Amino acid sequence: MLIESATALLRAKQFPRVVFLFGEEEFLVEETAEQLVGIARERGIAGVDIETLDGEDITAEQLVRRAEAFPMAGPERLIVVRRFDRIPLGKRNSAEQTLLASYLRSPSPTTMLVLLAAGDGSPDELKGLAAALSNPKQRAKAEAKLAKLRFPYNALIEHAAWLEFPRLYERQIPEWIVRRFKAHGCDCPIEVAEYLVVQVGTSLRDLANEISKVLLFVGGRKRIAIEDVLAVSGASRVYNIFELQKAIGERQVARALKILHYMVRTERQDLLIVAMLARYFSILWRLGELQSVTSNHAELGRAVGISPFFVPEYLAALKRYTTEQIEHAIELLHRADVELKTTSLDTLTVLERTLLDIMEPTQNKAPLLPKGRLV
Repeated sequence: MLIESATALLRAKQFPRVVFLFGEEEFLVEETAEQLVGIARERGIAGVDIETLDGEDITAEQLVRRAEAFPMAGPERLIVVRRFDRIPLGKRNSAEQTLLASYLRSPSPTTMLVLLAAGDGSPDELKGLAAALSNPKQRAKAEAKLAKLRFPYNALIEHAAWLEFPRLYERQIPEWIVRRFKAHGCDCPIEVAEYLVVQVGTSLRDLANEISKVLLFVGGRKRIAIEDVLAVSGASRVYNIFELQKAIGERQVARALKILHYMVRTERQDLLIVAMLARYFSILWRLGELQSVTSNHAELGRAVGISPFFVPEYLAALKRYTTEQIEHAIELLHRADVELKTTSLDTLTVLERTLLDIMEPTQNKAPLLPKGRLV
């Protein structure tokens, strides 16, 4: 039985007797198994009746005998088998295969058996099976996959409840981040999620750890800002977009150019730089209007979408730039964005000129840094 989603499995009033979790996204497979264990404890399954095994350390016979054993402290027991793919099963119709096949057809009513095959251990022959079965146009492809399955996967697909966790494409990861924050009652704009990917990478395990840190950092606040991500994931980095913003806000020309060189030469983040700086000056422009309405940092931060922690830094920058200079900066960044996307001009030259025009609008006579070296 194909399970619709991990959420559907976790919310089930009665867990299936055998659950098979597999797929390339190892983190999601393991997390779902851990959540099942947590729910089992909440439903009264005692610790002595919860067991975690490694497929490399047991035989098929040992697994079946444990699954058939009665609970010690309650009506049910839970067994999680990691690296299920490592269990030796012998040749076709061997005693091991016969014993396991018999159990899968008629599992113990007092045991919930959770089998994991994730990451490198996820069977290639099952890759994409859930998507194929869910798409009427791929029915023939799904049937062809099913016909070729070997034991024990053919038996698991037929007799167990199963859920596949395919690898997420990079373009899907920001939406996954947004959903994860939402599950904790927080609103995370897509651009914030995209920046978190830039900072951390595409590993879901690493991203989940950073999301947990961000949630602790914001406390009870319900909207996540890019500055929150910086505070948690980027604070240790000397050369990042927020350090560049700060240097520009303070009109530190040499430092701003140094950070710019590093980011362009080592990380190729030219379009991100332009987009984030445009956001920075847009926030400054809005803060300039809002200052006459309120001086409360929490209210100002909420109004422009940044953490109150960073409001003083933005207000300090407002003292160094007039409204006209801020508007001019936004125009310059728009020009840079167009040039980077439509011309063959050198990226570093375009960005250097833009930053110098922003920070020294009346006397842009500072020499450009020699290409190929950091100041």
